[in-house]
Amino acid sequence: MTSNVTRTPNGKVAIVTGAAQGIGAAIAERLARDGFDVVIADLKSADAKAAAVAKECEAAGARVAVIPVDVRSEGDVTALVSGTVDKLGRVDVMVANAGIGPPVEFLETTTQTMNDMWEINIRGVMYCYQAAARQMIKQGDGGRLIAASSIAGLTGFPQLGMYSASKFAVRGLNQCAAAELGKYGITCNTYNPGVVQTEMWTGLDKFYSGKAGAPNGSALATQAAANPLGRNTNATEVANSVSFLAGPDATYISGASLCISGGMQMH
Repeated sequence: MTSNVTRTPNGKVAIVTGAAQGIGAAIAERLARDGFDVVIADLKSADAKAAAVAKECEAAGARVAVIPVDVRSEGDVTALVSGTVDKLGRVDVMVANAGIGPPVEFLETTTQTMNDMWEINIRGVMYCYQAAARQMIKQGDGGRLIAASSIAGLTGFPQLGMYSASKFAVRGLNQCAAAELGKYGITCNTYNPGVVQTEMWTGLDKFYSGKAGAPNGSALATQAAANPLGRNTNATEVANSVSFLAGPDATYISGASLCISGGMQMH
């Protein structure tokens, strides 16, 4: 979405993975309005959606590059960072947002499900952090590594066993990175959203509503009613929190997990 807020270029470049839709798109657009130049990184199959997000970022005044990436591939992620430097000159922020979260019963979780979740949600974050950190160290003036976790990375939820495990692991990986990379001026933090009105939660709602024999939308409505704020969140509110972690007021925050749940989880 476009904004009337006056953009002040900050000379910095942010990469956002999984940026073709949902939370990733909202993050990319917010960072563009914040003054960052932005790389929209997503699967090649999402090129059309990525181009639409790029258009919004350009409308905000940012220089933008669209670089396809499969975060399961170390080579792809390495090429993403080198391509960013080639196109936009540097890397200051890496938002490792790409992830999946299909619901599955604990006893029905297969090896393939575990592998898919681990390769994208964990290995993808590791590759993004490593490649971006190496470039930041080369530049010599620090940077921000930010990864998507979840409230399911704070507390386990039914039918989300492997997803929860992967998001707990993201937080552990982030803490270790913060401990090791701080000497280079690199901060590392995660954002942990609750129930967000995105395509992912539309799928989760269909699953949970179906299990309860209720119409679609019922699970989302139940979650909203149970939240202390009486509603679910949206991608824009999550992006606002990532904006803070990437911005000038978060220089001394590292190894943290920012909970964005409206009080559903308290951490």
